[in-house]
Amino acid sequence: MIKHIVMFRLEASEAVAAVAASKFKSAIEALPQKIEALDAVEVGINDGPASGNWNIVLTAECATYDALQAYSAHPEHLACVAIIKPYIAERACVDYTVAD
Repeated sequence: MIKHIVMFRLEASEAVAAVAASKFKSAIEALPQKIEALDAVEVGINDGPASGNWNIVLTAECATYDALQAYSAHPEHLACVAIIKPYIAERACVDYTVAD
């Protein structure tokens, strides 16, 4: 299994970032029913008090790197990314294989 972990730092007012993050979360979490290559997904929105934290973290699970590529390129996924794309200041990603 492949874990795909992505963090986003949004550049927008607090209110705009909160709305965009919430819409993104709802849209991404609906994808396992729409994209066969995506086994599971979870989105967390930062609500901690520390300043400088990233706004969003996404954890996706796919069976293989080919499945991850299929998910990443899928039009439904790209529509989700479009929700936050205008506000993305930084993106960080780690992909790794989970040992059986």
